[in-house]
Amino acid sequence: MKKSLFISNVKTMTIACGILAASLSFGASAFAFSDLKGDPAEAKINSLHKEGIINGVDKDKFAPKSKVSFAQGIQFIVGGLNLSPKPEAGNSSSKASDYFDKVNDKSWYASAFLTAKQNGLSLDRTVDPNGTITRAQFAHLLTQALQSKGNFPVTLMYVDIKDGDKLSTEVINSLQILLNTHIATLDKNGNFRPNDAITRSEAAAMTYDAAAFAKRVIVSNGSPTTPTYETEVTLTKAGEGVNKATLTVNNLPHSGYGLVIERIEFGKDKTAVIYFNVTAPDPGKMYAQVISKASVVTYLPEGYKAIAKSVSGSTSSATQ
Repeated sequence: MKKSLFISNVKTMTIACGILAASLSFGASAFAFSDLKGDPAEAKINSLHKEGIINGVDKDKFAPKSKVSFAQGIQFIVGGLNLSPKPEAGNSSSKASDYFDKVNDKSWYASAFLTAKQNGLSLDRTVDPNGTITRAQFAHLLTQALQSKGNFPVTLMYVDIKDGDKLSTEVINSLQILLNTHIATLDKNGNFRPNDAITRSEAAAMTYDAAAFAKRVIVSNGSPTTPTYETEVTLTKAGEGVNKATLTVNNLPHSGYGLVIERIEFGKDKTAVIYFNVTAPDPGKMYAQVISKASVVTYLPEGYKAIAKSVSGSTSSATQ
């Protein structure tokens, strides 16, 4: 299998319209579905239903093992991640049919397709809303939806997908992000089953986990949450009137992360504040996921205390 690393910044059956609309129309209900007992995603499905994001195929059944159409899948993603319409500048009258040949502007899913397109999801112009969506296709679009909400930190560890050798680099990248963030998982044999049709249960579970990740990690302004670093500064005599200050960050995800000093501020109280940044790993390399540390050295006048402060937050004092 070609081992392509992912880049964190990183892209037909006919179902009665009445059932499609019922399965994904908005509106909450207090009761649980009668056909979810024993389903691993039961709690997640019921939570999404309670929030009004998904409904069943009828008033008390969810049909967890049924295949998902593109129309349903796009509604799962747009509704679950709360994507908002983003009209083009100077053009607020865009319609789904402007971008998709087979999406009727009066269909129940038209607004979801338009919103998905406006948020950068790579849907082909000829996509069939009633066509079945695969696990790989759903995962790729779900990742793009996450990325549209803002940047977020991902531990860069390559996961070997045993049955992913024929997938495109873009889809592999998306799967790596979902696997590293635990939104998606492989089976006991290391397979993702990318070409299988995704079931309603599987799609709901991934949507729930992606939404939870977005709420936990991606803040409202699109910036990632501030990381907390475990830091220490050690001062040792380097020469007459000079101390060597060794700054160490201990809780890095793996050895690919580095450390740089951005600036040092000297205060009137003989305190030197060392501002640092943690640098990102080389995207062209693979790293074992072992908690690591990084160190960097600078020099201070003798008699100064030292404090390390991340440009993004955490602070620690020096030891001698």
